[in-house]
Amino acid sequence: MKSNLFLRIVSAVVLAPLVLFSIFYGQPAYNLLVAVAGATMAWEWENMISSKTSAVALILATGAVIISFLGAINPVWALGVVLATAVLTYFKSGKKMLLTFGAFYICLPIFSLIYIGNINMEYSYGWILWLLIVVWATDIGGYVFGKSIGGPKIAPKISPKKTWAGLLGGMFFSCLATYAFVKLMNEGYAWDFSMKYLLAGAAIMTVISQIGDIFESKIKRHLNIKDSSNLIPGHGGIFDRVDGLLFAAPVLAFVLYLTNTGVF
Repeated sequence: MKSNLFLRIVSAVVLAPLVLFSIFYGQPAYNLLVAVAGATMAWEWENMISSKTSAVALILATGAVIISFLGAINPVWALGVVLATAVLTYFKSGKKMLLTFGAFYICLPIFSLIYIGNINMEYSYGWILWLLIVVWATDIGGYVFGKSIGGPKIAPKISPKKTWAGLLGGMFFSCLATYAFVKLMNEGYAWDFSMKYLLAGAAIMTVISQIGDIFESKIKRHLNIKDSSNLIPGHGGIFDRVDGLLFAAPVLAFVLYLTNTGVF
């Protein structure tokens, strides 16, 4: 257990600066990081389901990479690539629906991360940072409260380690982190993030992130596997690290789209 915790800490110390650098540097570093993550998830997805790598993984990876760069230029075309990737995967996989689902499960979050990262060149990195902070704080708070308090499980047959106490702890941590983030950005950098809206958003995103986590657990339980891969020491695979983000990113992207188009 201690060895695994040490590996998790080392992996986080190595990966976190890389992620933060790509966010602050912007294009093309950010797009490249998203593209690499998408391509890696494509490889993991087929291996999780078929225990092999074939043209299906290549199709999924190619779609993710194209979207990672095209999404910043033309979001409509990028969404077209998502659909085209799904169609190609469907026929190339022998009409296997679970493999085909990977086109949406991987490519829509990739598109969302690119959309958020390019929606406003002044504030984009702030939105990405806030999203990651909320997801990371949710994981940390869930772990701390879940381990120390325990109690009733959220979905014991799917994810036996997830508790209601952990969910509330994740919500507390994400709101606390959001409060500190908004204070820093507004007072230190003269931004105008709304504290009340982002605190409410943090609470909602905590629930969405947890749903994403449980959803991936459901898939792994269905496939009878523990981790999506052993790529990251102590963590498993990319899917295991971004399961909450895969659900949270599309929601934030949709909200920002509605805001920018004047719906609300």
